[in-house]
Amino acid sequence: MIDPFCLRLENLRETSGYTKKELSTKLGFSANVYGAYERGERRPSLETCCKLANLFNVSLDYLLCGKEYSQENLEIEETKLKEVIELFKEKGLEDPFILQLEKWEELSQEDLQELTNHFNWVVHKARLRKKA
Repeated sequence: MIDPFCLRLENLRETSGYTKKELSTKLGFSANVYGAYERGERRPSLETCCKLANLFNVSLDYLLCGKEYSQENLEIEETKLKEVIELFKEKGLEDPFILQLEKWEELSQEDLQELTNHFNWVVHKARLRKKA
């Protein structure tokens, strides 16, 4: 399967009129480094991704994920959050602990992963209860 990130790099380079060698030189690398990014043999660092995004005049969102940040995307995410808050209210939880931002800031990456795993487990249990 071809990596969409690699295809985006190739498309952006071709659209911009650069050769792989020219981009390697612009980025300060040896001649074949950029080509290795397009072939999926190497991954650029965050610093290099920032340089590429600037060079191609695209956002990091687009470069890395293929989605441009837009007001429409932000509005969709806000709508989803409002739906989650409404769901809590429908279940009788007016100010759920889980929506208190200051609590989230205390959590480490490990804590967030544990919380994600627990949430997935609880959803799995709920689905099993519904089937029974």
